[in-house]
Amino acid sequence: MGITLRGIYKSPHFAPIMIVAAISVVMIILPLKTRTTLSRLAAESLFLPFIETDRYLTKINATFERNITLNRKLDSLAIEVATLHEHKRENVRLRRMLDFDFVLPYSLIPAEILAISPTSTFKSVLIDAGRSRGVAKNMPVISPSGIIGKTIATDNKASTVQLLLDPSCKVAARIQRSRAMGIVEYTGGEYLTLSRVPADQDVVEGDAVISSGLGGIFPQGLFVGTVIKSEVQEGDLFKNIIIKPGADFSIIEEVFVIVSQTGD
Repeated sequence: MGITLRGIYKSPHFAPIMIVAAISVVMIILPLKTRTTLSRLAAESLFLPFIETDRYLTKINATFERNITLNRKLDSLAIEVATLHEHKRENVRLRRMLDFDFVLPYSLIPAEILAISPTSTFKSVLIDAGRSRGVAKNMPVISPSGIIGKTIATDNKASTVQLLLDPSCKVAARIQRSRAMGIVEYTGGEYLTLSRVPADQDVVEGDAVISSGLGGIFPQGLFVGTVIKSEVQEGDLFKNIIIKPGADFSIIEEVFVIVSQTGD
């Protein structure tokens, strides 16, 4: 069986072969410059999707790198802002302490908290003031917000302060308004108790509690806290009085040790 012209025309390869042949003839006839231009355009059209994909990926990578750089800058700025906020809070605390020092009639030694006792039964802190600065045992320790506690041990550079939140640290106190007398002590939780106040004494919610000066450690007039509950059960001889401490023991950083009263 031979190959006929009819068979060639019907062949599926005939049309592509003719197109390629025609393009080849045209390319041969065309000038060199034109052929070069057409070849370049054909090549660019063929590789255009790959070129665009490469450009897109390059842009994505550049954007990713910029994001990393910007995130690092943001982290750095966040740290700087946090540091500035802490400096601002420290300045506010120091201003309060300086103003406080000027208005109180006591000789005060400023100190910072170095450590906090980890035990739950004996609550104390270590401060950076000791015998070299005139601190001795059983000296009152206060903050601008109220009584903190008293020193119970000292060395040359530091002292241990027993907090008012320790059950064995007690303060002779009175109600500032009515002058009712009692003993401030810690019995658990986040509040203090004013005990030994007779049932007939005038004590109401919101009354300020201050040190009475009795007992020989805390001078009179130091703020202890505010009455948040005052009640008496029928037949009881003493009132049940709950006090919110003036000092926030969870955030204390700087304190004062009372060395002596001015003029002593």
